[in-house]
Amino acid sequence: MFDQAKPTIANPMLGPRRQLGQATTGKGVQYYSSGVQAKFPKQLFTVPEALEKTTRYADIGYEYDEQKHFSRTQERLRLGGLRTDLPIGWPKVLEGPLMWKGSDFSDESLFVYHLSESENAEIRDALRDFKGETMLSSFPLPNLGKTLITIRDDVYHGRGFATLRGFNVDDLSPADATTAYLGLTSYIAERRGKQNQQGTMMINGVNTGKDVERDNAQIVMLLLSISSLLISANGPVGGSGIITSAWTVYNELAETRPDLVHVLAQPNWPFDTHGRDPPYYNRALLYWEDGKLITNYSRRILLGEPNNGIRTPGIPGLTEAQAEAIDALHAIGRKHELKQSMCKGDIRFINNLALMHRRDPYADTTNHHRHLLRLWLHNESLCWKLPMDLKLAWERIFNDRERQEEWHLVQYSSTGEQHVIPVWGTGQGQGQSPTPPPKPPPAPPVARCD
Repeated sequence: MFDQAKPTIANPMLGPRRQLGQATTGKGVQYYSSGVQAKFPKQLFTVPEALEKTTRYADIGYEYDEQKHFSRTQERLRLGGLRTDLPIGWPKVLEGPLMWKGSDFSDESLFVYHLSESENAEIRDALRDFKGETMLSSFPLPNLGKTLITIRDDVYHGRGFATLRGFNVDDLSPADATTAYLGLTSYIAERRGKQNQQGTMMINGVNTGKDVERDNAQIVMLLLSISSLLISANGPVGGSGIITSAWTVYNELAETRPDLVHVLAQPNWPFDTHGRDPPYYNRALLYWEDGKLITNYSRRILLGEPNNGIRTPGIPGLTEAQAEAIDALHAIGRKHELKQSMCKGDIRFINNLALMHRRDPYADTTNHHRHLLRLWLHNESLCWKLPMDLKLAWERIFNDRERQEEWHLVQYSSTGEQHVIPVWGTGQGQGQSPTPPPKPPPAPPVARCD
């Protein structure tokens, strides 16, 4: 089914390798189901143990520290011996519509499509006629659908992002607004992924009281091709969406620090599975595949986040070279970023293979609560060709039949109290919304969305 994987390059600072299922710092929950494991070479599930007593890892945390980054860079340049070439076959300069800077966009009309009242009426008509699963064929939008197809093509093969503005969420019940959101996004991609170990298909991004007013959320790229957000309700302060083209970042790195391109392309970055088995896995952050640059990582999974999942004890940390490289991605990304306003009823689409994204800090008030709905999307016919490491990640998210699907959303009472309610029940399948069961399961805790 898949090409043979190249052997994983072990980090020389790491110890003996362990097989999946051996003693681990994890809690015994398998990160990869048996069905996923059966489809891939065994070496992809083998990781080296960390030598905690003899290895000193870099002093780097989740929050970007400009002074530490500067000092680390100066020290590595002083020591010398850094490579001045690029990996074999990698381009010196990337070109195309993904080569943009935030300063290229004079106003938001260049990437925001405003829904008309007639298009909102078309959405309501589709809801009225809707039956069964929210797929493109069962949610007809004869006029708006053409625009959504154009947006889809731009997200996959254009500049990598778009916003649909003016979806009238206040005219619909929470369940109908959610169904319409699923129907609209089916024109971009019909496959939806599981966003956590519990099989949550739609994340409710709400204020859980954990430091949402900190300086900013760090740059992230999720493990999927397209991420989508519906702004169901917006807080009164902050929360803007911020994106950067990883292609623009690469061009600056290739010109000024090609040694860091080598570091980012090495398949020895330790991704935390947060207490599962295996406790971590290794892969690269940067790939050159089928004539396209793919950048895919999360600072939280590599470094931990104090208020949203500390790093698993006993797994490898980052080397000094890796610490400088991941901070370089952040620093260069900040130079060229584009800040997007987020309005109630916005639906955002981001190509996670090509764009890095983060958000501004935000704050809620008693009567105004920020509430986002997030979907992970995959279009099999338009998705870029993936390297083996990411094929494994995609298989776990989009094709793992052994994990169930859960669909829930949040409502607010007049006093601002949160209530998590089932929209649909729990069921297995291919990422489509299941039909309502007689007795919905209990709701899980509300999940955060950065």
